[in-house]
Amino acid sequence: MPSLSVARSSVAAFQPGYVPVAVFVGGTSGVGQAMAEALVLQLKGRVHIVLIGRNEGAARRILDGFPKPTTGDGWKHEFVRCNVESMKSARAVCHELKGRLAALNFLVVTAGGPRANSLTEAGVTEEGLDDHLATRYFARYLFTKELLPLLKTAEATGQHAHVMTVLGAGFGFGIARDDLMLDQARKASWAFLHGLTIKIAAMKAMMRGVTYNDGLVAHFASANPSIAFTHIMPGQVWTEGAQYVDLGWALYPLAVLLNGLRRTLMVIPQEDCAQYMLHALLSPENDRGGVFIRGDHGDVIGAHVFPPHVHNTWAEGDSRTGYLHGVRIKGYGGADATVVKLIRWTEEVLSGIE
Repeated sequence: MPSLSVARSSVAAFQPGYVPVAVFVGGTSGVGQAMAEALVLQLKGRVHIVLIGRNEGAARRILDGFPKPTTGDGWKHEFVRCNVESMKSARAVCHELKGRLAALNFLVVTAGGPRANSLTEAGVTEEGLDDHLATRYFARYLFTKELLPLLKTAEATGQHAHVMTVLGAGFGFGIARDDLMLDQARKASWAFLHGLTIKIAAMKAMMRGVTYNDGLVAHFASANPSIAFTHIMPGQVWTEGAQYVDLGWALYPLAVLLNGLRRTLMVIPQEDCAQYMLHALLSPENDRGGVFIRGDHGDVIGAHVFPPHVHNTWAEGDSRTGYLHGVRIKGYGGADATVVKLIRWTEEVLSGIE
């Protein structure tokens, strides 16, 4: 895996001959914020950055800190408000962006939030989606699908075109075959333990989001083989929203110990994480398109570049976990059968939210 100095050198080598357009969903905090800041700094402000999130105050502070080019045009630094837990809100934002952006080079989705990252609570959104899956999967799927035409335009003109979902790549856990929305898992949770300890349904939902993202990148990469789609693991990052892991009142002493160990031994600053993530986002390895499963240093765990004219050939009878179109991919949790089922279910769920 690359060292931090190698990652920084890789990012420093990125000098495109055009003004790139980058959308960061979840870019008002954490890793998304750090990635946006690092990219703007690298390009000395000569980039069109769109930060998408809910916190306009935080966005304004971030945008005000961006360096501004003294010459040239085409650059822009902006914020678009969106409640990423709501698919209606996400659709509206995508519609707006498609109406005014000519192309899109980089779509980076890091959005999470307290409900999506909770180990002690498991519920549903107003639209009937699992709290965790709303931002950890459905919003990521929707932004990718809706903004894909802009990425295709960029790729067709010889520019970079890359979608990156930052979550938990590399585990290789298989995609579930039933209870995809975790309705049964939530029903099995005891209400009187609410807030007292870890909920199994919450843990399941967090891991489901990880495996579903493997299916997401495989699906879109297979249908669009000349565009790069990456699922990446950021690792244990010291962000404002991840400084304390809540295990419930019953496990409070364990949480104190765990958080202390994380702070001293495990976590890395979000600025360093951003360099690794950008190294993966901007790597020349992505130029031929394909699907990439990457680790927390931006290293490739597993990848598949589709042969010309041989893609989108799903074998619905192939249930082997870790295989994509018959090719074994290290760290990948999908199987042709489970990905096909997942995508059909996803489209059905989203079609019911108008």
